[in-house]
Amino acid sequence: MISTALYCGTHWDEQGRWFYELLGEDGNTELLPGVGTRLAFRVTEGRFCLGYRGFDGVRWGRLACPKGARVESGRQCESCRLTEGWSVVHNHRGPLAALPAQVRDYIAQPHHLYIAYFGDGMTKVGTASAVRRNRRLFEQGALVARFIIDSPDGLHVRELERAVTEHAGIGQTVAGVTKTRILTKPLRPWSALEAAVAAAADHAASALPAELTRTDVTWSGGREFYDTIRTRGRFPKAVEFSGEPGEHLLDAVAAHGHTIACRDPAGASELLLVNDSRLIGRRIHLDPDIIAVPEPAQTSLF
Repeated sequence: MISTALYCGTHWDEQGRWFYELLGEDGNTELLPGVGTRLAFRVTEGRFCLGYRGFDGVRWGRLACPKGARVESGRQCESCRLTEGWSVVHNHRGPLAALPAQVRDYIAQPHHLYIAYFGDGMTKVGTASAVRRNRRLFEQGALVARFIIDSPDGLHVRELERAVTEHAGIGQTVAGVTKTRILTKPLRPWSALEAAVAAAADHAASALPAELTRTDVTWSGGREFYDTIRTRGRFPKAVEFSGEPGEHLLDAVAAHGHTIACRDPAGASELLLVNDSRLIGRRIHLDPDIIAVPEPAQTSLF
C-alpha cells in the first residue's frame, strides 16, 4: 500500500462507487475504497502537478508529471497541460482532424448535453461522453440531472453548450464549495428537485435549434447521497481544508463530487461535509496512528 502520495481527489466509476485516488512516488495510482477506509494522514508543504491523462489507447489513465513540478494555481504544470492536449478542446472551433492526436479519438465519440441540479436553485449545463456519462455527473456532485440532447461528437456538443449559456443564461460551472454549502441547508423533497431540473431542462432546450431531437433522460445518481444527508445530518456542518500542513482524518460514510460526508472525530452525531478541493495536489503521508484530530478544515465556507 502507498505510504506517501499526491492526493488526486475522489475517483468515480459508472456505477457510482467512489475511491480516494492517490498517485504514488513510483508513478503508480492506487484507488482506496472511500467507504470503509479510515484515511489518516499528514499534509506537507506545497502543491504539485497531478500529471496528465492519456486518452489515445496507448497511454491510458493518469500519468505522473515527469518533472514533479510544483504549481501555484490549477492542477497541472504547463508541460503536462500541453502534453495531455485537453485544454485545446475548450476553445477549438475547427474540424476534429485539427485536434491533437492524443484527444482526437476521444472527442470523436458520441457525447451528451445535460442540465445538472445541485439544490437551492443552482443549475449548470455540461457535456459528457457516452462512455462516462454517469461518472461525469458523480464527479460534478449533481443531485439530479437531465440528459437533453445526444450529439455525434465532443465538438458539436460544446457548440450546444455555448448556445445554452448564451441564450438561456445557464452557466457552465458551479464552485465546489458552493455545492457543499448548499447541502448544509434544509433539503427540499426529492420531487421538488426533480421538478426543478425538469424546468431548467425545458428552459435550456428552448435555446437550441428546433430541429434537434430532445432525449430528456433523467439521472438520479445523487439520490443515495441525498438520503444519507436527510437521515444522518439534520444540520451538517461544511468544512474545507485550509491548505496548511497538519494532521487530518477522514472517516467517510458517503461522498458526492468533492463533498465527503464524514463522521465527526469528536464524536458528535451530525455529519461533517468535507470539501477536499484544496487537498488535491498536496503530498500526504498516510499514518494509521493518527486518531482524533482537530477539525480538518476551516468551518466557514461563506
